Amino acid sequence: MQREYKKQNWRYVEIQLRDERLLRVIGDEGFIRRDLVIKYIFDGNESYAKIRIRKLKKFGYLNAVPVKAGDPECYLLGPEGVEVVRKFFPIGLRGWGCPSIQDSIDLGRYEHSCKVTEVRLLFENMKFCKNWKSERRLRAGTKGGHKVPDGFFVPNQKGVAVEVELRPKKASTYQKIFQFYEGDDQVGYVFYVCETLPLLTSIRRIADKSAIFKRYCFLLYSELVTSRETAVVRTDKGEFPLRMLLR
Repeated sequence: MQREYKKQNWRYVEIQLRDERLLRVIGDEGFIRRDLVIKYIFDGNESYAKIRIRKLKKFGYLNAVPVKAGDPECYLLGPEGVEVVRKFFPIGLRGWGCPSIQDSIDLGRYEHSCKVTEVRLLFENMKFCKNWKSERRLRAGTKGGHKVPDGFFVPNQKGVAVEVELRPKKASTYQKIFQFYEGDDQVGYVFYVCETLPLLTSIRRIADKSAIFKRYCFLLYSELVTSRETAVVRTDKGEFPLRMLLR
């Protein structure tokens, strides 16, 4: 006999630290996919996550939208979620390019955005990163095509710029990017998280010819997700487990 779904008679929801983290990630990155919420925000506790997500949707903290057929739903900030995030950013979300209440997702950047968010959550969950700044925040107040990374954090004394690469760019484009990083005193390391090994090899070859001072580090996205702290980082000095560079 099929069990009937019982509608919950919830009267309120008290926002917890996990909820705050979820809302802040959405405010930073624009949206988050359901499977990433369950895996990284709620540590894989699916039954609890489902109830919590349902509550946050009911009380206006999350706005659920379908994006691609066959993919989990994604979450934008609802009106109550916007108010929570504004407490952490007094200038308001508008101050760095995020609309008050979102109702859509840019399909052209959907896949890339999901993977950037996953990379961010991985670094945070491994305790390598507590102060991640998203591309959206870094781009606030800049003009034109000013280069900013997909993410930036400072684990120790040197800043880490993170670039998530799914498809190749022209060699001249990478050379311009490397020139930008060479002139940025805040960046000590540039981490390229690449979709495929051929792409990683190609970018690494260009970096070896173009870079002068900065340390460029290359990881495979799939290895980062599965191996986490022991994922192989390829540098001009050799290959190391990730934890050795970010401990």
